[in-house]
Amino acid sequence: MNAPMPDDAPRSEPKPRPSTTWRIVRDATIIVVASSAVGLISNVVRSERIPWVQPDEYEILVPCPEPVGEATEMAPENPLMLESTSLVIDARSEAEFKEWHVPDALNVEFDWLGPPLDEEVKTVAKNAAKSGAQRVVVYGDGDDPDSGREWARLLSGARIKNVFFVKGGAPALMKRMKKGGSP
Repeated sequence: MNAPMPDDAPRSEPKPRPSTTWRIVRDATIIVVASSAVGLISNVVRSERIPWVQPDEYEILVPCPEPVGEATEMAPENPLMLESTSLVIDARSEAEFKEWHVPDALNVEFDWLGPPLDEEVKTVAKNAAKSGAQRVVVYGDGDDPDSGREWARLLSGARIKNVFFVKGGAPALMKRMKKGGSP
């Protein structure tokens, strides 16, 4: 039997438990080492190995494909714009459209922040089909870059045929009207 220990006898301290932080670091190290070993072994076994050092430079700045097509420039005085076989699109904001627009023009605002929405393209295509238009003529703000030209290019990229843009946009058309011509 064990005899009771006197109060002044040295006692053995219980072993301290590892701290939680130490256990986390230990477990993470085990996982990293095990994962690295599995990755290295599987790379050695593969017939098409992943190279240890990339032999070619990566192309970091690769241009994004843009859904744009070609649109033909049209002078503001071109008589084709006024023909009944032309669908005229005003690519400016609704406020600018209300202030002034070409008679019978359809306002489909160009969004500078993204490609055209499918609904906007469908609206233009439906109106072109309904009116029997042979061409789509787009005019914008006349700035550089011109919203009309960019909208026309995007419509052309959406497979709408015979798309034109008015050089100089709405300002050129207004100037022409002030000189006594029709838009």
